[in-house]
Amino acid sequence: MPVAVDLELCIGSGDCVKACAFNAVDVIDGKAVIYENCTDCDACVRACPTHAIASATPKETSAGNILAVDFSERSGIAAALSHVARRIGAGSVELRVNPLDAGAAADLLAHEAESAGARLIVLPHEGPGPAIAARVAARLNGALLSGCSDLSVDDSGGVRATRLAYGGIVKLTSRAGPGTVVATLFPRSRTPYAARPLDGQLELERTGEAPSRALADARTVVARGASLATAAREATRALADILGANIIEGAELKGKTIAPELYIAIGVEGSTETNAAVNGAGTIVALVGSESDPTAQIADYVLTGDVETNVKALLAAL
Repeated sequence: MPVAVDLELCIGSGDCVKACAFNAVDVIDGKAVIYENCTDCDACVRACPTHAIASATPKETSAGNILAVDFSERSGIAAALSHVARRIGAGSVELRVNPLDAGAAADLLAHEAESAGARLIVLPHEGPGPAIAARVAARLNGALLSGCSDLSVDDSGGVRATRLAYGGIVKLTSRAGPGTVVATLFPRSRTPYAARPLDGQLELERTGEAPSRALADARTVVARGASLATAAREATRALADILGANIIEGAELKGKTIAPELYIAIGVEGSTETNAAVNGAGTIVALVGSESDPTAQIADYVLTGDVETNVKALLAAL
């Protein structure tokens, strides 16, 4: 039989029945049933909202491999993309990247996409996913489809995306032509997936590093608190590197006076003395646990809450 039904995914919506012009599909006891007169036209495959129906006949496609990229050991997009790959007879490569540094993750994914001959690269539409996807699309000179609720590949290799608008009341459809497409897909139920960690570092040509400025002359300064966890400290270092900033420990501010154009305090245990040290800064950004923190009182912009989460989000957005 040319079309197969995954009974675990089938919810008996009946969309397949409406789509079939040959009366070759029915819903019995809440599950889709395919009859022998099925012509494998793929109408039911495209109509199924849960990707429970897949063609068993491989088709020629210009889509290349599909890269399914996520950030943890359970993925909310890998299963859906596996079904997309099966429908078009393409390969599906599942990868896991460290999203801590969006720029580095994008470089690795772009390199992997070129090596694997991938034409569709999909990340989850959550957390740093959209920021990394935009960078990958720029590096590969590809199209970007963001915030998709469903994806499919047509016979010409173009990618069709469905987006929900107005609270899910309206469905909008977009299409990117054949070529490299990067997309973000809203995650569904998370399941374990056999992803290959992509955590190496590309060997980039270096022409030398500029010496760091003296603290008194620095245009951008990032200060970090002594109580930050290791992951937060590493994220702070990465943030400083991206901004070309001097990085110091918050305690080092005591007895000093600095006036950078931008001062970012990350988990710094503020005090009257440290506030006085940076009072001449052009713009002050504070990532603190509470608005009552002394640093927040002099800041132009304040992010409150879990400092580690906020610094990682800030880093991913750059």
